[in-house]
Amino acid sequence: MVSLVALIVWHVPLPVVVLAFLVFGALDGAYLSSALTKVPDGAWFTLILAVLLSSIFVLWRFGKEIQWKAEASDRLAPSHIIDWSHADRLAVRDIVPSLRFTHTFGSAPISVIKGMGIFFDKSGLPNTTPTVFIHFLQKLQAAPAVVVFFHIRPLSIPNIPLEERFTVSRCLGKPTSNIRNQFFRVTLRHGYTDEGVHQDLGLQIYEQLRDFVIREGAMADMKKLPDSESAALAPNEHASTTGGIPPIAESASEGPISIDQVTRAFPPNGLGQSHPAHDNSSEHQERVRRGLVSLGAAYHDQVVYVVGKEQMRTREVTGCKPRGWCRRIALAAFLWLRSNTGSKIANLNVEVDKLIEVGFVKVV
Repeated sequence: MVSLVALIVWHVPLPVVVLAFLVFGALDGAYLSSALTKVPDGAWFTLILAVLLSSIFVLWRFGKEIQWKAEASDRLAPSHIIDWSHADRLAVRDIVPSLRFTHTFGSAPISVIKGMGIFFDKSGLPNTTPTVFIHFLQKLQAAPAVVVFFHIRPLSIPNIPLEERFTVSRCLGKPTSNIRNQFFRVTLRHGYTDEGVHQDLGLQIYEQLRDFVIREGAMADMKKLPDSESAALAPNEHASTTGGIPPIAESASEGPISIDQVTRAFPPNGLGQSHPAHDNSSEHQERVRRGLVSLGAAYHDQVVYVVGKEQMRTREVTGCKPRGWCRRIALAAFLWLRSNTGSKIANLNVEVDKLIEVGFVKVV
């Protein structure tokens, strides 16, 4: 193992690695040959156990590499699934647009389901769509009003401060779009001593999304202000985070904010400022207000957690192909081990009545 690390990771010259391998290999060989005399007296058990464990580890690694390769083929860019040009054309004509599938997926319209859907994203890659969301769209041809791609990323440190655990970004759309669906990507980072998923995960994600929308609107307003005015706002703590927008995020500890609170904080006619920069940003503030209202309405309607249930089947082998049959037997053993390991559904600490499992089959 050290020899492989020296060659691949450390890039040590091959002659040096071979010399060190022969030295330590000779010592290990001497110890092994002396221990072989004890095989008839019971040492065979430890040798068989070592071979068995090593075979299981090699089999698991082989199966996982096949699984990762199969899963990589399903990682599609959002533009390959959803046609945004159709929504943009309707928005220009002042029509509230809805999403549609691309021509590859049939060009069918995508209906809107009330509520917030939290789709567990296994890979967490920023430029791909979770496989469970793709199958959810294909089977139901509908998407929740608020879609969250949720990825859990464990780190090799003891703990992470609460204020640094969540990262939020907007995906599958722009803040200025008027489509009836909102898409976000949320990543939860936690240490090995932290509790990853809590019972109130839906409330936590809602609060993170709400704060993100407010900060997003604040940053856009700050960019529209003159340099002197934005510099004057910078020392103010609330102005630097909300850019003149009322700090309704302070009520996070009191639970979800109501639609009336959002309406009072973001009046439909703007904030009543007479400055030209504020007049120009009134339309953007109205979009922020509508976004917060739709976000709160989706949370109050329902929150569902959607996870994927991947089933793998081995590919059929025809004819006398020893290599193909050996591969199929090895994969069958791996799938048996995989099916008897812990299920992620049982390990999720969320409300069971809000949990949806979407199954799909992969041929490997």
